[in-house]
Amino acid sequence: MASRTLPASLATLRISPAPACTRSFTTTSAVFGYKPVRKPFNPHAEALSKKRRQANIDRQAELSAQRKAALVDPILGRETEFLKKLDTVTPAPPSLDAVLSGTAEAPNPETLPMNHFLQPEEIPNAIKRAKAYVDPMLSEPDVIKAAEEKHMMAMEAIRRILSLGNGSNADQTRANTQLCIETFGRHNTDKTLPVDPGAKHPSESNKTPRSGPDTGSSEVQAAILTVKIRALYHQMEAMKAQNKDKHNKRNLRLLVHRRQKILKYLKRREKGGIRYRNVMDALGLDDEAVHKELFL
Repeated sequence: MASRTLPASLATLRISPAPACTRSFTTTSAVFGYKPVRKPFNPHAEALSKKRRQANIDRQAELSAQRKAALVDPILGRETEFLKKLDTVTPAPPSLDAVLSGTAEAPNPETLPMNHFLQPEEIPNAIKRAKAYVDPMLSEPDVIKAAEEKHMMAMEAIRRILSLGNGSNADQTRANTQLCIETFGRHNTDKTLPVDPGAKHPSESNKTPRSGPDTGSSEVQAAILTVKIRALYHQMEAMKAQNKDKHNKRNLRLLVHRRQKILKYLKRREKGGIRYRNVMDALGLDDEAVHKELFL
């Protein structure tokens, strides 16, 4: 097909292409734009909203206080009757001048806690026997009166020497250790605590009979560690202003973790039975203090 050619008259013309159809955009004036409709102010609704918000804040504070109160300190535990006995400090007896002048009454040795592993019922017999050795042979009133005064002075001296209130912190810790042995020792708890369901009574076991007080069971060890923990903690609190006792901080941490290990073994051994619950309730601890990682 032959190519089509333009006439010579049209070949010299320059015809530009037609412009594309475009749409013009114009912005609307801000005067005619959208404006948010402001709600009318309602003081009653505003007061109700503030009241609900405040009630929610108060409720959150109450729940936070309840959760904080439910938390158990892994070091000291919550307050129990046994822990109160450990923290009870025996008061020192009144002075001799106050006793002789009659302003203070001499305490009864049979009712005071004794030091040096003595029992109150041992004191009267020992004093009676000692008095018989020094009674005067003469019956003159002056000699008898002087002997009675000496006996009273000796009684007061013995009372002060044997009083736990005049002892040191080490004496108090030793007395608390004896309290732990008497409270949790199986030579006593076997007679008072009920037996777990399905478990044999200790008297039916084939173990060698115990020859003395129980001083090595897990519950006794945990209680003795609690005595040491509380004594060390109170000592550190008294010296808290210095805040440089790094060694005792480490010792406290080791004692707490050692107690945790013993309680974990006791729970596994007793399968969470009565012995485990008894010592946990007395020491004021919960299961988190046994299984949870402790940060001191």
